[in-house]
Amino acid sequence: MVSLDIPDNMDLAALLQVAVQSAQAPADIIQSYFQQTALVVEKKQDDSPVTKADKEAERYIRQHLVKYSSPEPIDILGEEHGIEESGARFRWVIDPIDGTRGFVRGIPLFGTIVALEDIQTQRALVGAIHLPVLNVTYSAARGLGAWCQGKPLRVSSITNMKDAIISVGDPLQFVHAKCESAYRRLSELSSCLRGYTDCFGHALVVGGSLDAMFDPDLNPWDVLATQVLVEEAGGKMLMRSSANKEKVDALFGNPDLVQFLSQELCF
Repeated sequence: MVSLDIPDNMDLAALLQVAVQSAQAPADIIQSYFQQTALVVEKKQDDSPVTKADKEAERYIRQHLVKYSSPEPIDILGEEHGIEESGARFRWVIDPIDGTRGFVRGIPLFGTIVALEDIQTQRALVGAIHLPVLNVTYSAARGLGAWCQGKPLRVSSITNMKDAIISVGDPLQFVHAKCESAYRRLSELSSCLRGYTDCFGHALVVGGSLDAMFDPDLNPWDVLATQVLVEEAGGKMLMRSSANKEKVDALFGNPDLVQFLSQELCF
């Protein structure tokens, strides 16, 4: 069990509702740009793509979050507009379109992520992933379980590699994280290695469709919601500093599989 040790006046159920509503809020904005042939794609400093849809969606989420009157101050960190920092213990972490590469190519498996992080413990307390085109929302809060469309979620019960479906992030992520050998070893171990990436892949693990996932070279906004979702769904999540110290590598899913893979991959 994760020790919460948060102020008594922090209502996690209310905060979960805020996270869900905020993740769902920009869906119409995002869908209005989806498959738009004239959509301009820019490159950020890390060479990842960004569009007007990403920026507008994040601004809309921020407007939604600041309307919530919290008894404790909460900062906001977003992928596109950075940090609004007051030194608060808690912060909202936003990824308006996780999977922008797929989004701009008309692939409908992108999502919006909102998480509430406790800076003191470096753990997520609340998390929501909304997949706008599929119109489904995955959500969780510490001690309240993980849910999708009103149904409780559990990670897979499959514990052996022979029957397991394992997912990975993009191969280039393994290069950036300097763990190409782990990718090769995972290819040897797995009879079914798939590339369901970004928050779509994460959601499949939470719901038990995938048995485990190794996703390296991630930013905080990529992974914090997944942390609470996986753990509240009965799974195990391991994170470590990546080769780029500002990023993390994540291994998560069925606890027995994660334990086995962590040893085999020297995670």
